[in-house]
Formats: sequence, C-alpha cells, structure tokens
Amino acid sequence: MNKKISVNLAIAIAIIAMTVTFSITMILSQNIFDKTVSSVREKEQMYDKIAEIDKTVRAEYYGTIDDNTLFDMTSTGYMNGIGDKYARYYTANSYLDYLNEQSGKILGVGVDVIKNSDGYARIIRVYADSTASEAGLEKNGYITKIGTQDTKELTISQINTALRGEAGTTVDVTWVTQLAEEKGTVTLQRRQYDTPSVEWSVLDGKTTGYIKIRTFNSKTAAEITQAVQDMLAQRSDITSLVFDVRDNTGGSLTAAISAIDAVCPAGTIAVTMNKNGDKTVLGTSDVKEITLPMAVLVNGTSAAGAELFATSVRDFGKGKIVGVVTAGKGTIQSTPVRLSDGSAISYTTGALLTKTEASFDGTGVSPDVIVEAKADELTNPYDLTVQNDSQIVKAFEVAASLAGQSSTVVAAVPESTSSSTAESVSSSVAESTAQ
Repeated sequence: MNKKISVNLAIAIAIIAMTVTFSITMILSQNIFDKTVSSVREKEQMYDKIAEIDKTVRAEYYGTIDDNTLFDMTSTGYMNGIGDKYARYYTANSYLDYLNEQSGKILGVGVDVIKNSDGYARIIRVYADSTASEAGLEKNGYITKIGTQDTKELTISQINTALRGEAGTTVDVTWVTQLAEEKGTVTLQRRQYDTPSVEWSVLDGKTTGYIKIRTFNSKTAAEITQAVQDMLAQRSDITSLVFDVRDNTGGSLTAAISAIDAVCPAGTIAVTMNKNGDKTVLGTSDVKEITLPMAVLVNGTSAAGAELFATSVRDFGKGKIVGVVTAGKGTIQSTPVRLSDGSAISYTTGALLTKTEASFDGTGVSPDVIVEAKADELTNPYDLTVQNDSQIVKAFEVAASLAGQSSTVVAAVPESTSSSTAESVSSSVAESTAQ
C-alpha cells in the first residue's frame, strides 16, 4: 500500500510540475507576444505615416521627386533619428569610398586641399603615385580653376567632389605655385592611388625620430614598423620616438589596435562593454614591441583609436602623452553593415575601455605634459614643420628626457615588408580630404 501511495504521489508531483512549467511558459510567451505585437503596431504606424506623407506630397508637389535621393535621405533620417550621434548611413557610392579609404587607396587626382583666406584651393599635399604628382602640382600651390569654375566660388565640398570621379575620367585644373607663378591648365586623369597613413622624418642633430599617424587603416601597423626600421637604417643613433596623432579622428578601431600591438608589449589593449554591462576583451598585444621610449602628441581632435593609442602607450609604460585634452570619443561603432542595394549603415554597439578598463568617453585623455598650440600656429597650421611647431618641439624634449632616464636603450622593432613615406609634416586643424 505504501509503495502504491509513493507512485501516486510521484505522478501527482510530476503533473503539478508540468502544470507550473506550462503556466510559466505561457506567461512568458504571452509577454513576448504582447511586446512583439506592440512592436509590430509601432512599426506599422511608422510605415503608415511615411506612406501618408509620400501620398500627400506626390499629389500636389510642384517639383520633381528623385526617388533614389528620397530613399537615401529617408535612410539618413532614420539613422539620425535613433539618437546615436555616431550612427551613419552610407550611400552605395560613399560606402565604396569608405572601403577604399580603409584599404589606404583613394580614387581621384591625388591632392589634399583646403580653402585659404582668399578663397582659393590651397594644395597641402600631393600624393606620390597620383596624376597630380606626375603633372607637377606642388604643395602650397593653389588651384584657381576646376574646368571653367573659379574655386573662389566653390565650397570645399564642391571642390572635393569636382576632383573626384570615376576612374579613367579627366578634369582640367588651372593652378599657380606658392610664389604665384602661373602654371596654366593641366588635364588630370582620375585614378586610384595610395594614401600612406604614416609619414616620418629625422632632424639633423636630434636623436628623436618623428612619426605622424594621420589615420588608422589596414596598412598602419605595417607602416609604423617599416617607418621605424627605415629610420634606424638611416640613423642608428635614434634613441627615442615621437608619435603625432593630432587631428587623427580614429579611423578603423581594429587597425588602431593592430598599430598598438606593433608598438606595445604583451597584454590586453582594450575592453568593450555592451548595454547590459557585459565586458569583453577587444584586443590583445603579443610580445613583439618597439623598445624605444616614446612620447605621443595629442590635441582636441585626437579621437577614438588615436586616444586609445595614446593611453595604451602610457598604460603599457612605454612613454608619456604630450599636448592638450583629447576629444573624448570612447564608444565603438559597428563596421558598416552592407545592405541589399549596396548602401550601408553603422551604429554604436558599446563603450570603449582602456586596458585598465577606464573610460575616456566625454572626458577625453589628459596628457602628462600639457602644451597648448600658439595662437599663430592655430591660424596657420599648414605653415608649420617639425622644426617650428612648438608642440612637436616640446614632445621631442619629453621623448629625449625619457631616453636619458632609460639605463639601456635597445632599438628593436618587429619585422615588416611594408613601405613608408619620409616627409616633414605639419599639424592639421582645418578640413581636408584626399582627392
């Protein structure tokens, strides 16, 4: 009899457990269903509103609607409307431009330009393998006309658009030298050319090498390694380095982590935190490193990957940060997600934390040695060189002092097969784009 009761009791318990499980499952399912229905209704309302606007406008609008432009602007509006200041919509063409930039290649005639005080397009950089270089265009010269259009009458965006275009197409450019010597009009063919992210120089009488990192792309890590190797091959007495990441707005975070890996010893480089507070190691460094002491020069436009580069050099005990407080962009955006029509979207996916799990988002990175740019340097940044830029001069002093404090300076760098460009470079404040 007792055995029979035990079996019945077990059956009853099982039935109760099944009932409870079923009830909980139904409650959870109902909640999920309610949320899904609510979400569907909200989406239907959104789509209905857009359809209503479209129907109303098309009924009486006087102008002609370009549907492709309308779709692009609607998509842009959606990304702007989610409340993420870093979210972005890429048209199909701008997404291709993004891919080219990340690979270190640009399609155009091969110059960087800004608008000078007179309104003309001042050439601040000519790329070595471009048609502009082959035609003899010079740094600090001026483009006065593009086709028949006077550049004084064009915005910097219009100038950039006019110089870019499909590969194989041509554009007529009228230009003068820095000394106002007229060079006439040349026909330049648009084509793809390399845009080095790293440039370096050494000064006579100085044992500190200078490396400018303009952005972080897929070639940057190899370019840094190659730059140091070439520098030491030219000057074996180099005992310290200055990395200049002023006006470097970050580029690819993945590429920035690779660059840090090339410079720093083994350890965690960065951590990401999602909206639930879960943390994941974003990148680590191996044992290969550049053993020279170094200073990293930053300014208020140094952002994201550039800020991580600077803090990593400091946190790994490789050197000091010089300059002013940085931009404070400590969030991570998704790699642009390609959509079915060739366009793409990017949005924030988490917080970016340093190897010590510190955040610099909204606050920026504070330098170890504060040095402001002089007023005239801010006014004429493209007239500066490694020799006369006061912030670079101070960074040289800091790097040299670190080398003096080091008991043994051994110049060691990882092997690389990449190439780099040797050239004196200046700080960049105004907008400029490779064309």
